[in-house]
Amino acid sequence: MGAPVVIGVAGGARDREVTSALLRTVLDGPDPYGSAGVIGARELFDGTEWRRYPNLPHELRRIEEHIHDAREHGLAYLVVELDEAAERGTSHVDLLCTVGAGGSGTARTARRGLSFSARGTVADIGASRAETHYGYLQFLAHTPAWTDRLVVPVTGLFNLGPALGAVAAAVLLGIDSDQLAMGLLNAKVPGHGELLTSPDRRVFALVEESRVRRDTARLVDAAREDYDSFEIEVVHGSDRVAAAVARAYERREGARTLLVLLGDSSDALEDAFQAALRAHARTL
Repeated sequence: MGAPVVIGVAGGARDREVTSALLRTVLDGPDPYGSAGVIGARELFDGTEWRRYPNLPHELRRIEEHIHDAREHGLAYLVVELDEAAERGTSHVDLLCTVGAGGSGTARTARRGLSFSARGTVADIGASRAETHYGYLQFLAHTPAWTDRLVVPVTGLFNLGPALGAVAAAVLLGIDSDQLAMGLLNAKVPGHGELLTSPDRRVFALVEESRVRRDTARLVDAAREDYDSFEIEVVHGSDRVAAAVARAYERREGARTLLVLLGDSSDALEDAFQAALRAHARTL
């Protein structure tokens, strides 16, 4: 494989975005933007260009330009989120990671392939003892070379499939278990279940910008299960966040509230949440 190694991530929109974010953090290691570029739905970075929310189909048609720019700037990897149309043509991809709807999939190069599955240890890359608590997914990862406990800061067991996809791709790339574990622990997945916290830790929020009903339903269910000691409120739209934060502070002393913020971009939802917290602080 040449430089950069082009890694295609295929699957449902949310799964491929989560897998891409996790894998990119692992590949960058301690130097963000130093080793891995990305062409994705939320961000484009190839060493020359940097943009939020690019037109993904358009940028995929420019893949040769992005590979050239990544090479010129010394990036070792380029993570590419493949939309449904692009999944049929992967001639520029050195490694293809495909995440299936059930948390199973494959990662393969021209020479080697690995299967992964969130349903046990029968695949090449599997998991056991998976559990989620308060914004962290923990599981025992089983690979052909090693078994180790991994922790990922995401809410919900449904994220196990994308996490294993990142593990499988990293194993094929020769990333050692220490770098993989540290990268996953420090990963961020903006827009997809990212946890926000008020300074006094009375009000928390999970942000999900996907408009797919299955995605939002899974997060709401996971919030109710993983944060069972919290008051849970689902909020649709950034214009309703301020009122929800106000209601949270009206609850009894010591109560903690988790807001599940849906129906808008993650930037709009997060901005509304932070603005509401600042407004509350000014009234004290």
